[in-house]
Parts: sequence; structure tokens; C-alpha cells
Amino acid sequence: MYGWRAKMGHISGSRGDALVYEFYRMMPEGFFLLNTTGKIRQLADDHIQRQIDFIEEAAIDLEQTGADVVIASGSPMWTLMGYGSEVETTNRIQAKLSIPFATAIVAEMEAMRKVGIRKVVVATPHREDMNERMARFLNAAGFEVLNVGGLGCLRNTEIAAQPIHAAYKLAKKLYFEAPQADGVFIHCPRWPAIDGVPLLEREIGKPVVCSSQAIIWLALKMIKVREKIQGWGRLMETLEETP
Repeated sequence: MYGWRAKMGHISGSRGDALVYEFYRMMPEGFFLLNTTGKIRQLADDHIQRQIDFIEEAAIDLEQTGADVVIASGSPMWTLMGYGSEVETTNRIQAKLSIPFATAIVAEMEAMRKVGIRKVVVATPHREDMNERMARFLNAAGFEVLNVGGLGCLRNTEIAAQPIHAAYKLAKKLYFEAPQADGVFIHCPRWPAIDGVPLLEREIGKPVVCSSQAIIWLALKMIKVREKIQGWGRLMETLEETP
């Protein structure tokens, strides 16, 4: 059986192809990703609301399919609803599951806290209004967003089509506009990101967290997996620590 060590359930905001690919690049044998494709086709509020309604059904289906843990992606949903909405969502859905459940926005925040990021620079593929929502959310959660910027993408297909170096280049530019930051957060699991993480960490000497990392990291922490994962940044290396 594939996934004999753990099966991670993931509810993607739209298609989760990039995260699936990055999962299997980072993880050793024995781990399996059960991915559910979501309802968001463009980054508009009505598409985001449709996904919110879909998450509960998808989480129950993933548990029935054999997932050991479920993470729901689509952080723009919770930044739209505001700080605290992620707790309400988690409590409501967790009450209907017997396996651990979390949202991507919680994974991203917990990952930043784990590597010591409080003052943060945020790089996204999104529009300015969505970036402003993210900054407000993170500030309300106790972070200090020193700089945030994006590529202005509307359709999710635009995000997935970005060059493999796009996230790295944008994050590096934004960081050097605010080098007093503790580190960098590269938001959104839809664009290629993991290749730039270790490179950027070497260049700035500070931790970098991307969404794909954070989602996988929290899922494995929640089911108490201890695994040596090197070469993909500081966050993933912490999985070797005792759960």
C-alpha cells in the first residue's frame, strides 16, 4: 500500500498540482498525498465563498478515503473573512472528523513562528487588495508585515504558469527593500516556490517559509511524524526534532 507511513489529505483552493509535485520532491518513500481539487478558478470573492462551502464536504471525504490528517488550503478565504475566521472554520469541521484538521493560514503562521519570524516580508502572486488583506490578517495575529508585494494575478492558471524563479526573484526584491525583517514568507502553494527557498536563505542569512512547506510541515507535525528532510530549507529540517 502506498502511504504506509502517512497519508496527508489536502483540500486545494483550485488545482493543487504544484503542491503535489513539491510534496513528492521533498518527501521520502512511505508518504502519500490525497489531493482534492477546489472550486476557485479566479481570485474573486464569489469563487472564494464557494470554496468555503465546499471544504467541510471535502474534509469528510478525505477522512473516508483514508487520510491521517487534512489541511485546507486557500488562505485568501480566511484573510477575506478576517482574523479569527480560521478558528471558527477549524472548530466547526474538526467536530465532524476523527482525524486532525487545520487550515493553511494556520500552517503558514505556525511555520513562521517555528523558525523565529515575527517581522516579515511577504511575497505573493496576488493582487494588491488581496495582499493588503493578508497584511492585515498577519498583523492582527501578532506579526509585523514590513513589506508585501505580488504579481497581480487574477486567474489561478496565471499563477501556475509563473516561471520557476518568479517567487524567488520577487521575494528577494521585497526583502532587500526591508532587510530588517526576521525572514520571508512566500505565500500561495499554486506557484513554484520550493527551489528558491534554500537559495534565498543562503543569500539573506534568514529563514524563508513558503506555503507548500508550511502545509506539509504542519500536517506531519500533527500526526507526530519525525523525519529527516534536508536541502529544502530550515523549516523542513525541524521535522527531525522529537514531535
